[in-house]
Amino acid sequence: MTEAGPWGDDRFVWRIPLSGTAFGPMDGPGFDPPVTWRCALDAVARDLRCLRYGRELDVDGLIWELAVDGDFRVWAGWRGGRGVSGFSNGSNLTVDAAYGEAAAWIAEVVQDDLAGYEFVQWPSRGRHLLTPGVRTGKPFWVDPHGDVAVAPIGELCKHAGRRPGAEACP
Repeated sequence: MTEAGPWGDDRFVWRIPLSGTAFGPMDGPGFDPPVTWRCALDAVARDLRCLRYGRELDVDGLIWELAVDGDFRVWAGWRGGRGVSGFSNGSNLTVDAAYGEAAAWIAEVVQDDLAGYEFVQWPSRGRHLLTPGVRTGKPFWVDPHGDVAVAPIGELCKHAGRRPGAEACP
């Protein structure tokens, strides 16, 4: 669907269920969202199930909102519901951004939004937050104390119990 953006500009908007991101948009302008961005949303949605500490948040009913404005810049956020407020954040990234950049940016804006809730830490291994980053073009969760890649974004649940540095050699 085409909507007026915050400054009156037209933009394409897709609404995608957080729990079913990989299955396509729930509502949109009549064509699929950019694959890179749909995959980035899906990866972050999978990771939201792991290493989230603090107040319980029901994220299953949330709806992603992905938008592309007239300058091809991407906006992302979600509609609120079940005790979770909505948010939308614009980026300097465009529709042709690489997957690593897109997934790391989505992870960062979601992490920033969740930090606004009392006692919510995501993703956290108990002492500090992991930070999103890009390594060799791929998005990773990084332990900032030692700059160690913990898990690829989208695979956090698979790596939640591993010690940093315990991954198999290539």
